[in-house]
Amino acid sequence: MKLERIELENFRLYYGQQRLNFARDKERNVTVIHGINGTGKTSLFLAINWCLYGRNVENIKVVDNVGELVSKEAISRANPGDEVRASVTIAFLHNGHRFTAKRTLTGSKLLTGNLALNELDQFTMMRQKPDGRAETVLNPLGTMNAILPVNAREYFFFDGEKIDNFAKPEAAAQVKDAIYLVLKLEILDRAQRHLEKSAATYRRDLKQASGGELRDLIEKDENLRQERDKAHKRKSELSAQIESAKNKISDINQRLRDSQNAKALQQQRDRLEKDLKQRRVELTDVVEIIREKTTTAYSALAQPAIKQALVILNEKRERGEIPSSIRQQFIQDLLEQMVCICGRPFAEHGPEHQHLLRLMDSTVPGSLEDDVLDTSAALHTFGDKNTQQLADIDTQMRRRSELIEIIRDLEAELDDVSRQLKGSPLEEISRLEKQRHDYSMDIDGYNLEAGALSQRIEKMSKDIGDLEKQIAKAQKEEKRERELSTKLELAQKAADAITDMYQVFADNMREQIEARTKETFRKLVWKESHFQDVQLDADFNLGVIDRYGQPARPELSAGERQVLSLSFIAAMAQVSGEEAPLVMDTPFGRLSSDHRNSITEQLPKLADQLILFVTDEELRDQARQNLNQYIGVEYRLNFDKITSCTAIEEV
Repeated sequence: MKLERIELENFRLYYGQQRLNFARDKERNVTVIHGINGTGKTSLFLAINWCLYGRNVENIKVVDNVGELVSKEAISRANPGDEVRASVTIAFLHNGHRFTAKRTLTGSKLLTGNLALNELDQFTMMRQKPDGRAETVLNPLGTMNAILPVNAREYFFFDGEKIDNFAKPEAAAQVKDAIYLVLKLEILDRAQRHLEKSAATYRRDLKQASGGELRDLIEKDENLRQERDKAHKRKSELSAQIESAKNKISDINQRLRDSQNAKALQQQRDRLEKDLKQRRVELTDVVEIIREKTTTAYSALAQPAIKQALVILNEKRERGEIPSSIRQQFIQDLLEQMVCICGRPFAEHGPEHQHLLRLMDSTVPGSLEDDVLDTSAALHTFGDKNTQQLADIDTQMRRRSELIEIIRDLEAELDDVSRQLKGSPLEEISRLEKQRHDYSMDIDGYNLEAGALSQRIEKMSKDIGDLEKQIAKAQKEEKRERELSTKLELAQKAADAITDMYQVFADNMREQIEARTKETFRKLVWKESHFQDVQLDADFNLGVIDRYGQPARPELSAGERQVLSLSFIAAMAQVSGEEAPLVMDTPFGRLSSDHRNSITEQLPKLADQLILFVTDEELRDQARQNLNQYIGVEYRLNFDKITSCTAIEEV
């Protein structure tokens, strides 16, 4: 979607008919609209939203608590009984088609001077055909919502004063919603829910139509699925509670850092917790190494048998049995020819013949002899290998013991820090530390419950899998239920497939957005060397890591939060592939000059079309110079103090 122009008629501050064209050139893609506060920037921003979506769509508020939409000047000039009309028309391009959307609101002037509005506004949309003629779009609301869904609109048309919402500590749910809406993941979610509902319906129908064993199996399967759904829901609740408790602990930590009386102890705790985390990771690695080495050290258990085998082989070697002095094949050849090696024949059952038979019995086949010799050589190597493996295991076990002792000492030091803070004579510090301890205990309890739920879910999933096999077997035995069974199977498999696909796609998109957000944030923030990383974790917490490897989001300034949110929004637009402009109302009002300069240098490169509603103070000096080369068209809003109306003037 790329905006071409907007035409206003008697809309709020804009009396009469006024027009504004938007920049659409690839090189000069920025439209700047200037105006001091109160001259109508927000009204023009509101006009775009109202024209395309009205006051609300699908129970989503678009225009709310903004006062009168019809120009008061137009109402004052009308006579009682006259019709007064306000309208906004927007022309835009989308996927090679040109559209014109128009929304009109009418009313009649009363004797009291007020306006009696008609209940509904009128919305029409036209599409230009290849031959230049225009045709009416029969479903304008649905078409507009398909071009840019109303619930994704606020991430392309947004208020600069509220942009930093995504960077706030409690914004994980909003970040997740934004990703799901803009990337249209709710379509998959809706399909999955619909298929699950259909599968449940088929399951009930099949249960009613089936008798005996099949009905009982289906009922068990249904009950297990309900229990598993409850367990999943409880796990989600626990995750939210854990995240909330962590945020509260983070807030308390920051308050203790800011307190002169607790700062030193809190900094000591920060260091100890960082060290403890590293040691626990190291302990996990060491335990994994021990597990791998003990798994491959099985030969140590067979050492007594290996030694006994070597003794037996050595005895046979000493007796000349292995390797034997005479090969079995050689004796076999003599017996077949009945001729001695000297060339003299001998008779069957004679003394020479009997001697060769006895030698034959005392020798072993050549292949077996070779195998025995190879085995003997291999057994000798086990000794050195076992010695080295046991030495390696012993080294790792000692390191494990050392780490356990270090962790125990660190935990003791942390307990001591906590006790000192709890025992502080300052009531506020003592109270904060007690709250922190309670939140930590809550997290432990939540994690314990979540772990138990995971085990239950795993067992229930296995039981459901077994039941599905039994149901499939029973279904084959009942032909009259085959059609329902097929529908149930297809619906459930489709729902399960969408669930798997949904998660894989969501994770992939989240990782792409994380990478783009990180890239953009580093370009926009002026302290790029201070911030090491930007992370969007699996729980959709948008975080920043500083050069010390510590979470820095609670410490971000208002301007840095705005930069982070803007980076996130730009990343979503790039990853989604949505063809939509970025329309920003008062984008730089709360930014310092450094941030403003960085953003104006990079922002035009992040969107195909950029529309900025700004005050003169927002866009000056270096920021203005940065944008000059990208500005395609520029307007000024002139407010008439006599009529309280605004006129749009092209600069």
